[in-house]
Amino acid sequence: MLLLKYLSLRGTNVTQLPSEINNLRELEVLDIRETNVPADATVNVLLLKLKRLLAGHVVLNSGASSTELSSVEVPDKIEKMLNMEVLSNVKARNRQDLKDIGKLWQLRKLGVVIEHKDSHIRNVLRAISDLHDCLRSLSITLPVTEHDHSNNEEFTPNDLKYMVHPPKLLESLSITGTTQRGQLLRQLTNGSEELKLAKVTLTRTKLKQSDLEVLAKLPNIVCLRLRDKACMDSKLTFSKEEFKNLKCFLVEDPNITEINFKGGALKLEKIILSSTHGLQSLPGVKGLPELKEVELKNGNKLSLFEKAKNISKVTFLCTTLIEDEVQIIAKTTSIRCLVLKENLYAENNLTFKKDNLPLLNLLIIDFSVTTKISFDDGSAPKLEKIVCSFTAKLEKIDRSFTKETVGTLNISGIDKLPKLKELEFNGDFVPGELEEAVKKHKNNPKLIHNKLEKQYQEAGNIAEKKDARRFPLFWKK
Repeated sequence: MLLLKYLSLRGTNVTQLPSEINNLRELEVLDIRETNVPADATVNVLLLKLKRLLAGHVVLNSGASSTELSSVEVPDKIEKMLNMEVLSNVKARNRQDLKDIGKLWQLRKLGVVIEHKDSHIRNVLRAISDLHDCLRSLSITLPVTEHDHSNNEEFTPNDLKYMVHPPKLLESLSITGTTQRGQLLRQLTNGSEELKLAKVTLTRTKLKQSDLEVLAKLPNIVCLRLRDKACMDSKLTFSKEEFKNLKCFLVEDPNITEINFKGGALKLEKIILSSTHGLQSLPGVKGLPELKEVELKNGNKLSLFEKAKNISKVTFLCTTLIEDEVQIIAKTTSIRCLVLKENLYAENNLTFKKDNLPLLNLLIIDFSVTTKISFDDGSAPKLEKIVCSFTAKLEKIDRSFTKETVGTLNISGIDKLPKLKELEFNGDFVPGELEEAVKKHKNNPKLIHNKLEKQYQEAGNIAEKKDARRFPLFWKK
């Protein structure tokens, strides 16, 4: 065991790292994501061959509808771990931690949490500058406070001297929160002509539309995600010559009322709308020739895409769909792939009528409550494959959870699908009626059954995972 190179405690009930952790001198990967290991458990970790320290678990953010990741503290002697390539969700306690991170010349991915302190801001800029020849992914998180730290001012010359070199190899940037000193986004995207930045995620940055112009000019941006008060303007505009290579755009904000595609983002292929309850219009969406995919979470806004004629894939996630909204889906004639995940339907019944979805060839349904799906004569005439998955909401399932109490799926009218070739069911058991209907179909479609026994084991509150039992002397619970 002392020769162990990879140790994953991810998703276990472990609440402490073993005291002998530093004896694993060959360890290269330590994964403690989605555990209850406390933040200070990593302070004394010293593993000279460690390449990846992966931490953090999702916690509810009481101040918003979104979630955030927890973090662990930077190891005291991090500067000695020169093989480190990935530091994920680590919190700097002081400026020395940030200075030491800047010495990790092989670091490719950094996710760091800092405080609203001048010393933290300046030294995180210094660390980024020191790592400019290796850093490819950067995530900076500032804690949420009751005060508004948004600031449109530039950093002072005294601040800027800490960042001599822009991170020219940076491909992915995520910023959560604001600073009192100035805008990190503006500073980190200086020297835009040299940047390879392709993916940007902004959360609670409280920017204005004009602040996004620095991104709009970057030639390599292909993915932009604006989450939870990333931008405070209620209207967003993509003007001509902006975001020339953007392919994926996500917005998560109930206060956004309009997104105007005014000649910009012409290569956009996918739009994701999450919790955009206030969104009322998408002017210019008709002029996006490459737009093929729409994903809607916590809200049905498909009617806003009525003029976009090339959409071939639509995903609904955690959305309540009434009958009128189902018919909007069904009458979107360009859809070839329809994905329905954890949605609620009127009376838990989803019916496709004659002439609905004429081009559909793939239907994917994830469910955790009883769901009925019906195909009438003449509906989905080109449907070739149906994938059904039972997805237990384990955090909401009590100890009485059994196969007899979970949601069930009933599909009727399978015999009316002339092109059906395959039905895949991911769950503990295939409903008898469904199995019988497949057998009777004239095409003799292939039935694939993937059991998910692990769901029941976890829901049964098993005390400890298999990985934990392999090292009984190490664990503390």
